[in-house]
Amino acid sequence: MSTNDRSVWAGADGRILIALSAGWLSVRLGREAIPPLIPTLIDDLQISPSTAGFGLTVMWLVYALSQYPGGRLSDALSRKTVLTVSLATLVVGFLVLSVVSTYAGLLIGFVFVGLGAGLYFVPSRALLTDVFGERRGHVFGIQSASGSIGAGAAAGVTLAAVSVGVWQLSFLPVIGVLAVVLFALVRWADGEWVVGRVSLELGGTSRRVFAVSRARSLLLAYVCVSFAWQGFLGFLPTFLRVEKSFSPTLAGVAFASVFVIAIIVGPLAGRLGDAISRIFVGVVATAVAIVGLVVLITSGNVVMAVVGVVVVATGLRAYPPVMQAYLIGLFPDDSMAGDLGAMKTIWTGIGSFAPTYVGVVATRWNYRLAFGGFVGCLAVACLILAVIHLSTES
Repeated sequence: MSTNDRSVWAGADGRILIALSAGWLSVRLGREAIPPLIPTLIDDLQISPSTAGFGLTVMWLVYALSQYPGGRLSDALSRKTVLTVSLATLVVGFLVLSVVSTYAGLLIGFVFVGLGAGLYFVPSRALLTDVFGERRGHVFGIQSASGSIGAGAAAGVTLAAVSVGVWQLSFLPVIGVLAVVLFALVRWADGEWVVGRVSLELGGTSRRVFAVSRARSLLLAYVCVSFAWQGFLGFLPTFLRVEKSFSPTLAGVAFASVFVIAIIVGPLAGRLGDAISRIFVGVVATAVAIVGLVVLITSGNVVMAVVGVVVVATGLRAYPPVMQAYLIGLFPDDSMAGDLGAMKTIWTGIGSFAPTYVGVVATRWNYRLAFGGFVGCLAVACLILAVIHLSTES
């Protein structure tokens, strides 16, 4: 382990990194247990693919709308206050999902999960920035990788739950992990719990976010990547089963491979972005994802389909650590969480409609056509980033 690695993990700073990474692991463990369950939910709850897609959109939209309030509240109150509330909300959401038997109950669980996850993400990134400063790309990559570990484990958890005929069991381990993380955060995080009235200051935030042309361009690029990611992730297991004739087990393994790849790619991309150019890494990441999607959609056998999934995962999971590290550096220290949260509300909010898009297109035509639309989204993002990179290099 290098000196830089030891310094990241050492002492009180290291404990904060462990706690926040474990928190993101638990969020992803529960949230990514849902996509592999979509075929089971369609059968068990007697709903259509478009109805299932709408449920995912509800979760993602609530997640998106919570980003800015979460960031703003953590700036005005304390990171610890918002993170504690978010973890408690997640516990409620996954408790609901662990006992649900109706579509209405499913939506209620999705709302709580989306809210809790949305309140967690930006404050955790802001706290890591407070602690690690210019090394934030590296630790963002580590936190992203921890989430990928949880997401990869989720595929195995859901397979085990479905195999015994009770898909709701998928969420019980999540509740246990969240409880441990909540306890650790209370013990390790500095600061007090602060409660008070907070103005969201939408006007000031909007001016900071939209006043700079580069921020506007990067936001559009991130909207395109987010739309592709949320649609790809939400329906990948179903796509593989319907379009590529994968068995449920094989589709689950392929889905898990997305997060195995991300465990490796996230930290590497973050460190590479810190060392050279975050925008350049973003260009390469989107280009790689485009190649992977084309391979996946056109593949004629299992091997090439799996190769396509791995390449898409490499590109899409290299993108967030570097681009979020770049974006958060554009804003003042006293408003960075709220400003990043506002941008994430926009890109995740628009991206939240991707599962509904996939469900509608698949119901009317097929999943291949739906996934083909993501190639165009990523091409737009890649072009925007390439132009920004060339302009900064000239």
